[in-house]
Amino acid sequence: MARKLLIPLIFILFGVLLAFGLLEAAVRITGKTPPAGEPAFFWQDDERFGWFHAPGAEGYYFNPPGEYNAYAKVNSAGLIDQEYALEKPKGVYRILVLGDSFAEGLRVPMDATFHSILEEELNAAGKRVEVINAGVAGWGTDQELLFYREIGRKYKPDMVLLAFFPGNDIMNNAIALESKNFGGVKKPFFLLEDGELVLHNQPVGSEAGLGSETGASESGQQLIPEHPPLAFLLPLLQRSAFYRYFIPRLRVIAPGFALKLAQWGLIEPGSETRNARQGPDYIPLAYGVYKTPLDEPWQEGWRITEALLAEMKKEVEADGATLRVVVIPAQLQVEPAVWRHIMQAFPAMQATQWDLDQPNAMLAAILQRQDTPYLDLLPVFRAWNGPTLFFPIDGHWNQRGHRLAGESLFDWLNPDIPKTDH
Repeated sequence: MARKLLIPLIFILFGVLLAFGLLEAAVRITGKTPPAGEPAFFWQDDERFGWFHAPGAEGYYFNPPGEYNAYAKVNSAGLIDQEYALEKPKGVYRILVLGDSFAEGLRVPMDATFHSILEEELNAAGKRVEVINAGVAGWGTDQELLFYREIGRKYKPDMVLLAFFPGNDIMNNAIALESKNFGGVKKPFFLLEDGELVLHNQPVGSEAGLGSETGASESGQQLIPEHPPLAFLLPLLQRSAFYRYFIPRLRVIAPGFALKLAQWGLIEPGSETRNARQGPDYIPLAYGVYKTPLDEPWQEGWRITEALLAEMKKEVEADGATLRVVVIPAQLQVEPAVWRHIMQAFPAMQATQWDLDQPNAMLAAILQRQDTPYLDLLPVFRAWNGPTLFFPIDGHWNQRGHRLAGESLFDWLNPDIPKTDH
């Protein structure tokens, strides 16, 4: 009897190993093996802004699924761009781009970012233009304003192009939300006091009483055993290209199954474990910008944002430049399947009303009141009829997304930028 059972088990084991071997070979042969090790790190603490790029930092930036692996280098001024002299060359029209990780552009080659494409196309159209990238991951409009005051205006830009991402810029600008998201106060911030913007915590750490904040409360459930039964296999599995390719995707597609694998010790605990620890009522903080009606902390975030945009416009125009805004669309706004997946992953969201166009409409109303020209890329991206413009797991633009944004900006800005004699 034992022998009769043993033979089928051997065949099953052989089939599993064969399938795994074929998948391993396929991932390696097709060049989809995710990079090993850690990606380059480009940031350092900065008492003026909270964090900023470390001059001279360079290397390849990638994510665990291997969706991208792009080289970047920080110039001597702390910008992820080529070197630019502070003194603007005669006859050159200069555009300074402010923004967060979408502007920073680490996920694509430096010459494939939207601002590089914009610069290339403007110069090909007979203009003499420099487009300087001052984007920094995680920054809000408050840090971008402080950067402009401290460094940006020294470049004497003719135009400041603010890349505004409603998906998290409102949260970044409201310290009550930002500190909850970050787990503490790690940056300078503005508050509205008697209707006026008042800067706090600069230099960073200068104000007492700004301790750590807690994020969403955890249920307290011990989800992962102290000694998972199959954890001894993990070092071997992590050497597999297929494993490193497949597991990050599994965490997105089937978080419940990924949680089981983490409990067995076959994968490191990740996002699926963190989310499960929050309990069944958990809704990620960042999605609050799409909730209707908005909760009070988000309404305050919008009030501060409107004041920051007004102050940015006032200071840019006082320097003799113009302010324009490009509105960055989120993947969940463009691809309906992404929003459906989010609603399934966090069932508590199904009892709330959401409006994915709400932040863009609110921002448009502010910019119209302030008479600030803007280009909302959301309709442009929704009208796209080709392959995805985003890295599916990471959620930032891929090279197609950057090219579409750069070409759209060229069409918008080109008529208003004068030709110069070479």
